[in-house]
Formats: sequence, C-alpha cells, structure tokens
Amino acid sequence: MTMTNPQTSLFDVYLRLRPSSAYDRERFLDVERPDESSVPTHITIKPPADDKRKRAVERFAFTRVFEESAGQRQVFDGSRILPLVEGVLGARGREGRDGLLATLGVTGSGKSHTILGSRSQRGLTQLTLDLLFRHTSPFLADVDASPTIFSSLCQADVSESQLFSAATFLDNIYGDSTAPSRAGTPAFIALVFQRCEDTWTSLSLSGYERPHNTHIHLNQGSGTLSGADMSMLSTQTSSNRRGRPSMAKLAQFPRIDDIDLNLDETAEYTVVVSMYEVYNDRIYDLLAFSSASGAAKAPQKRRALLFKPTEKSQDRKVVAGLRKVVCSSVEEAILVLETGLHERRVAGTGSNAVSSRSHGFFCVEVKKRIRSSVPTPWSSSTLTIVDLAGSERARTAKTAGATLAEAGKINESLMYLGQCMQMQSDNAHAIAGAREALVPYRQCKLTELLFSNSFSAQDHHRRAPQKGVMIVTADPLGDFNATSQILRYSALAREVTVPRIPSVTSQIGNLPGNRVASGGRNSPTNVQLQSDLDEALTEISRLRDELEASQFRLEEEENRRREVENSWKATELRIEEVEAAVREELYEEMESRLQLEMRRWRAARDAELDAQDAHIDAKLDIFARSGNFEVYEDEENNDPHLAGMPSQKLHHAAIAAGVTRAEDLEDENEKLREKIAMLEREKDVQKSPSKKMRVLKPRKWEGSDIGLDGTP
Repeated sequence: MTMTNPQTSLFDVYLRLRPSSAYDRERFLDVERPDESSVPTHITIKPPADDKRKRAVERFAFTRVFEESAGQRQVFDGSRILPLVEGVLGARGREGRDGLLATLGVTGSGKSHTILGSRSQRGLTQLTLDLLFRHTSPFLADVDASPTIFSSLCQADVSESQLFSAATFLDNIYGDSTAPSRAGTPAFIALVFQRCEDTWTSLSLSGYERPHNTHIHLNQGSGTLSGADMSMLSTQTSSNRRGRPSMAKLAQFPRIDDIDLNLDETAEYTVVVSMYEVYNDRIYDLLAFSSASGAAKAPQKRRALLFKPTEKSQDRKVVAGLRKVVCSSVEEAILVLETGLHERRVAGTGSNAVSSRSHGFFCVEVKKRIRSSVPTPWSSSTLTIVDLAGSERARTAKTAGATLAEAGKINESLMYLGQCMQMQSDNAHAIAGAREALVPYRQCKLTELLFSNSFSAQDHHRRAPQKGVMIVTADPLGDFNATSQILRYSALAREVTVPRIPSVTSQIGNLPGNRVASGGRNSPTNVQLQSDLDEALTEISRLRDELEASQFRLEEEENRRREVENSWKATELRIEEVEAAVREELYEEMESRLQLEMRRWRAARDAELDAQDAHIDAKLDIFARSGNFEVYEDEENNDPHLAGMPSQKLHHAAIAAGVTRAEDLEDENEKLREKIAMLEREKDVQKSPSKKMRVLKPRKWEGSDIGLDGTP
C-alpha cells in the first residue's frame, strides 16, 4: 500500500489513539511497529471475535500515528502545526497562507481534549495561541493607543464584520453578569470545557472563574442530572461587576519556550479573533450575544450567517457578518475563546456526558503590513481551528427528540465530509494524466467551510490554497463500527486483507465458477464484494438513524400543524366577535349622530320660521301704522259722485275706505299664514331632516296695486 504524496493532499491526516479505562473490552486496533528510525504510520483493525458478519481485516495509512502514551506537546510537534503557523504569518515580503487545523472522530474519542486540553494540560489551541503571541508580540501594532490603526483595520476587513477591541469586548462580557446564554438544548446542558480533571474525557479549558460559573453532575447509568452532590450544572451569577479572571490558574503545561518561529521582522501584525458554530447546517456567531448594557434581556433568536465571497474578497469565501475581536495578548485571546465556548451547543448523551451538538470554528486572523512611515494596506490570512462534533449512533447514545435530530444533522454532515475526503484520496492515487473527479464539497455547510478555500479559484490565482491538518482520534477499545467507518474515509490509504474466518460471501466466491488457484485465498473480486457489503450495511445503519430522526421531525411537524390549525380557528372566532362588536358600536354611534343632526336641523328650521314670522309681523305693523294719512285733492273736483259733498264728509269717507281696506288686508294675511303653516307641515312630511332646508321666498301680495277707492 502506497502513501499519498503530501503535496497532493488537502490534509495531512494524523491519528491519535485515546487511552481507555475499559480494559474488559477487546482491543480491535493495532499499530504496526515501524523501523527504529521512523514513526508509526499504519494501523490494522480486526473485527471483534463475536462479529457475526465476519468482516475483513483492514489496514489504514496515515501521515503519522500517535499512540496512547503521546502527550499534548508530542502531538503538537509531530502534527506539523509549526509550519502551519509560519505559513499564516507569511515569509519576508510575502502574504500569508490560510491554514486549517481540525479534529475528527467518534463522540468521546478525545477530540475536544486534543484541541482544548484540560485543567492540567493545554490543548493545541492554547499552544498555538501561545506560540503566535510569544513571537509576534514585539511586532504587534498598538491598536489601543492608535485609533487610526483600528480604523484602518475596520476598512481592511473583507467579511463585512463588526470589529471590537479586546478591552471593549471583555468589559461588555464580564461587566454584564445577567447576560443570558443561548447554549441550552432540550437535553441537559454543560460547558464544553468543564469535565473531569486529568482525564481524556475532560473538556475543561481552564480553572479560573468564568463569566457564568456552570457546574455539572451526571448520574452514571441513568443519564440524568443531579445538582445535590457535586452541583456542577447550577448556574451561579453575581449581581456585582466582576473583574477579569486571573490567568494564574490557567494550565501552563506543556511549555513551548524552546520553539523558534520564523516570521517577517520588517512587518507589523495584528491578531483578530472570531468564533462561530455550524448547528443544524446553519452558521451562527458565538460572540454576537454580548451586550454593553447591564440590564437583563430576554434571549434573542440567533441570525444565521452566510458563507460567501464579498466585494472585497472575490478570491475566497468568508463568513459575512461575524463579530471579531482584536487581541493583543494570549490572555485576551483565551478569554474570547472561553466566551465563545460558553455559547456553544452541548448536551449529555448515553455515549458522552458533554457531547458537542455543533461543529465549532475558532478563527485566528493575522493581518500583516510592511512597517513604514507611510501606512500600507493590510493583508490577511486565517488559521481556523475546528472542533468537529462526534458521530454517534442513536441506539448507543440513547438520544431522542431534538437531540436525535441534532445527531442526524451531525452524522449527515460527517458523511458528506467523508465523501469529500474519500474523493480527494482517490484523486491523489489516480494515475498520472487521468482526469480528477470534482470534490462535491457544496453538499453541506461543513464541507463548504472546510474545502472551499482549499482549491485555487479559476479567476484568481494570487492566493495560495489553504493547507490543512486533520487529527483523527480513535478509541482502540471503543465502538468498532463507528470507529472503522471514521477510519475508512479519513485515512490517506486503505487496504483490505483476507478475512480471519471465511464469511458467507467468501464461500460464495469459492464456488467452482469463481474459484482461483490460490490455495483457498479470496480473489480481489470477493474482497471487493466484502468491502461493498460492509459499506452497504453501514449505510443501512445510517439510514435507519436518519429514518428515526425523520419520524420524530414528522411527529413534531404534525403537532405544530394541529396547534396552528387550532390557533387559526380560535382566531377566526375572535375575529367574528370583534367584527360584531365593531358593527354594534358603529350602529350606536350612527344612531346618536343621526339624532343629533335631526335636533340641529329642527332647531334651525324653528329659528328660520320665527324669523319669517317676525319679519311679516313687522311689515304688517308698519302698514297698520301707515293708516293715519291725509288725502289732498285738486282744486277742481271732476268726480260726479263727490261733487257737491263738503270737504269734511269727503275726509270721513276716505278714512272709512282705508279702514275697510286694512281689515281686508288683515283677513288676507291670516289666510296666508294658515297657508304657510300648511306648506310647512307638508314639507316636514315629504323631506328628510338630513337634507338642507330650502329657504322660502317672499310671495307677492295680492291686491297690492289696488288704490284707496278699490280701483287698480
């Protein structure tokens, strides 16, 4: 079996074996002893003795195998993280190269211990941060003392992010003791960095005081929590403003003082830290929850972020909208790391008391520019440290509900990751000149984040593709099925050997038509058939887990649908009640306004009638007073009837005629008044009070042209 050329592989894959206390189990993984001058690179896995499927013995190759006795410093040195950091910093006069450090393995196999360490030993993350800040501290730009440097960093950011200084960010975190956490899941909750001290299952990052002191206690065998004995899950908060934790209690071993780092001494650097997780195939910022106010606030719904090329980053994809913190020391970076770990999704399962329910990404972005009197543009390269969630089986982990759905998403993303790694391994072993197959890394967010920047863009050849280091963790005494599946798609090379006991498929292959002259050894076709059968059975098991998760999600969706339908019916009834009440209110208001208008128009009508009556009465009064008048006659009287009458008699006759005429006018006026009243009554009957009343016009008096003698 030939190894893959490291120059053609996306990842240098290392295997680390976890020491286990379960000595009553059968060991199925053995490390092949190399020559004295070399390191182990091959392992062999043998199925358990009680394996009914009689699977074949398999042999896998890795860049290097770290046995159970290997410590954190040995893993740090042997996994070639130093060249990864030097590549991120960049050589003299050159830009840096993106790097990736990830851990992969079954749940409980020691991934988080390798990355985060324990209370007594530092993990690869802390060692990398210590190495980075220890050698770059003389060349770090003073962001706190120079606002122009911070402003230039904000302008140089290509991911549409929010930048904060470490002092501002940590003051917000440690100054707000009531800030809620969103790290809860339906299963019981614990922090990734708090577990047993000095054990491989320990996930504790440090021993100093945290923004929220969280403790956990797991009752063995029952899978439930109890806060009476150890009280390690009860969250305790203080109303007083607390200072930053003391770094004296942080683990100081292993030491890396003797490691030299090559960097560009003519440049100045800044280190920007960010952290996010992939939960249920969505990207969430783990540092976006902090608030500057001390008031308690309800947890807000998290907003998923996009992984895309931006206007300033056309040659590579970035997670847009992250909250980033500019750190000037390793202490500040570790405090930011712990803040993000506090928000990461974790839960307890039957396989692991503190099981990560998401893939965690810790990004250390190194910005670099030439040191000169005239500021030059910043270049950027990122070292991404990934703590992948472990694959698990629902039957073994005893998950249910939302935790089962989370496990389904985790297994699905890891399956896509395995397909991508297997495809890349096949391309590395392909015959020279053969066309390479495309790696399907866009199937899920995890593979897109891990592989998108590992290939040179077609239109942008300025940046080198990212280089990755993958550390696979395995328990030689753990679950054979899950561990073998992880090893199959993570190893650089794989070889299937003869089964220890002939299986059914091998016996079928030894029929006369398929028998070869090999003295009973299986042909390559039968070996391939056995391998295909193992993969098919593994796929069946995975599909069963997905089916259980799908059935649970279906039941939840049906319950939600019924709740929505009931709520919809209740809302319809409420709408009808509100509509009836509104109609009744509008009817009453319309009636009151109509009555008001009727009273107003009646008052106006009565006032107008009174005014008309007063006007007519005034005219009649004036006419009545005009009855005292004298008649002046001509000197010559030509009237034959009045001839011979004395003047006094003529005067009395004229007065009598005037009185008679006045009486006639009064009678006629009375008739006109009666007629007006009758017309008014008819108008009230025929016309609506809401219409404008028509003003009566004065009528011409009959007989107004008649003289005193009764002639016109």
